[in-house]
Amino acid sequence: MNRVAALVHGPDLPASGAQAQIAFDGDVLRVNRGDGVSFAVPASALNVGVTGFNEDTLQLSWEQDSQIHAVTVSEPEAHRELMAHAPASLARQLVGGHSAIRYHRRKWNIFVGILAAVALLVGLVWWQSEAVTQWIANRVPLETEIRIGDRALAQLEQEFALTKEGAAPATLASIGARLTADSRYQYRWYVCAEREVNAYALPGGIIVVNAGMIDAAANAEELAGVLAHEVQHVEQRHTLQQMIHTAGWAAVLAVVLGDVSAITAIVVHQLGDLRNSRKLETQADVEGMKALARAGIPLQGMADLFRKLQAENARRGGEGIALLSSHPATAERIADLEQLAKTLKCDCKPLAVDWKSVQAAAQEWRASQ
Repeated sequence: MNRVAALVHGPDLPASGAQAQIAFDGDVLRVNRGDGVSFAVPASALNVGVTGFNEDTLQLSWEQDSQIHAVTVSEPEAHRELMAHAPASLARQLVGGHSAIRYHRRKWNIFVGILAAVALLVGLVWWQSEAVTQWIANRVPLETEIRIGDRALAQLEQEFALTKEGAAPATLASIGARLTADSRYQYRWYVCAEREVNAYALPGGIIVVNAGMIDAAANAEELAGVLAHEVQHVEQRHTLQQMIHTAGWAAVLAVVLGDVSAITAIVVHQLGDLRNSRKLETQADVEGMKALARAGIPLQGMADLFRKLQAENARRGGEGIALLSSHPATAERIADLEQLAKTLKCDCKPLAVDWKSVQAAAQEWRASQ
């Protein structure tokens, strides 16, 4: 008679049960409690079932004095030991109970495995969120991207004064044409009446420059540096990628299904503040500098403007320049731009632009709004 560890339950025992040793002896189940109490239960009086939170515990119950008593066994090895020595009248029920336990154990293992897999997937998506949104953005058809940009522009025009007419937008378009040669996009260039020093790109090839940015740039070369950077946010689909990230997965699904309003409605108020990662900003810097070199535009403008804005930002106590919020101009970044300018070959010539006249035209238009 091989005894196995069990818990015995009854009305006079703690809710958690009492430690016991049990074993079949012929047609009876012998129970020896840890407190020295022993008794025997006829096998014919036993009912076999499963219990426990995970339904992984074998239970043998019986009725005594109109009250239910039971012993429970949780270890799989103990289950097998009981089945090996059970009387024939009870063996089939024990086998069924053990099979039910194995089923429930597999079920819970699968459930826990699924939860773990989902948690791992969520963790991987969070860890590689930039790679995931980039993968999605690169699979958005060009026509859909252009529609997103058009919808965002339409909403933007309802809230801000924009123009693509006059000397300032014409100058943007002239410089931009040199920076976007052979692009798959048909670029459109707008000046916004806002005083904030900022510029941003919309998906599909739309570049918006605040009048405050035109005022802040000392010359056309500095503005060209900003345009080169923003153009690369379009070319590399950074803006679309960040809009997808900001809008969330529901908007991603909407874009895939062709409902571009879902994404534009969420982010249109944040267009000037979309945060690109340092990796994306660096990519836009490098590719923008290469575009300046190909266009024959002096390379120092981008670093000069960022240095000037950084100094002005410090003078203001770190507040007030919107561009530096979405495009942080660290000393390291400025140094990298200057070093890159030294390594790129460029047949550069100053831009033939009457910059003072461009600034005056932008100021005059802004004042009229």
